[in-house]
Amino acid sequence: MPDRAEIVSAVEDYVNCLASHDVDGLVALFAPDAVQHEPLGITTYRGIDEIRAFDMACAQVDFTVSLFGPISVTGKYAAMQLRVQRVGMPDFAATDLFEFDDDCKIVSLSVVLDPQAQC
Repeated sequence: MPDRAEIVSAVEDYVNCLASHDVDGLVALFAPDAVQHEPLGITTYRGIDEIRAFDMACAQVDFTVSLFGPISVTGKYAAMQLRVQRVGMPDFAATDLFEFDDDCKIVSLSVVLDPQAQC
């Protein structure tokens, strides 16, 4: 199992790739059979191909993200909040929950989007 420092580094890489719209970098962080729930309870993407297609579509949207608070780690799980910024909208928070495998690849990502959680 990866240690805390490895998981924190992977989450930081995720934030940096998301912020720079680096789809290849994002996809490289996921295990081949990963699952991404975004937004949680609405849509689920299964496997690298679906996750890549979703990330490609998101990369076309003009937004920026930055960490909004610390990265929390318990065992193979991590959670963090992002500040999401889009022109014409108030900044809002998104909460991401990650599960990692033994190779420190994301096997599950659940994203709670709440544009009313303004920050």
